[in-house]
Amino acid sequence: MNKASSTSPRWHDDKATRNETEFCQPGTGSLVDYLVILGWMLVLAVITTLLWLVTGEFYNWLQLGVAGAQLLGFLVLVLPVGIYLFLSEASPAAATLGKRRMRLHVVNRRTGGRASTAQILLRTVTKLLPWEIAHFSVWNFVAIASTGSTEFPSWLYAVAIFADLLPVLYLLLVAFEAEGRPPHDLIAGTRVVKLQPAP
Repeated sequence: MNKASSTSPRWHDDKATRNETEFCQPGTGSLVDYLVILGWMLVLAVITTLLWLVTGEFYNWLQLGVAGAQLLGFLVLVLPVGIYLFLSEASPAAATLGKRRMRLHVVNRRTGGRASTAQILLRTVTKLLPWEIAHFSVWNFVAIASTGSTEFPSWLYAVAIFADLLPVLYLLLVAFEAEGRPPHDLIAGTRVVKLQPAP
């Protein structure tokens, strides 16, 4: 038994040559995580509806300005999702609920052992950054459109196109990177491996 596997025999798979990404595994595990996120979005929708029933109007987030609207969106949607991802993957299980269902775990790519808290944090931030870039472009488009204008600055189109191309870049990296690791694993120095059955 080599050093890496003796250090973390439950997680490390020396025979694996490619990252066990969610895209490489069929649906049920990823669906669990999506359902968790959709569940939180449903909670927000219920709260919004209750506030509308009480006040008689929907709150216009743009009253806070574009930056304020994006910050509020981050606090009520992106941050809770990030906390779920971070706490799940930084836990002893080293996996979200969906990954646990697929018997997948996030590990340190170099050692094959537990990823550090800093690595999981960096992995989570990198994973959610495209979401925030997309929100930035959407809020700016909505703010300009709310004034009645149909002219949008070229830089805003560039940001929107960049946000749309990020998923394509993600898939290309997974397809052509030697280990099939997506950007958040490459940047954080992590890897997703299959849980090996006990000998």
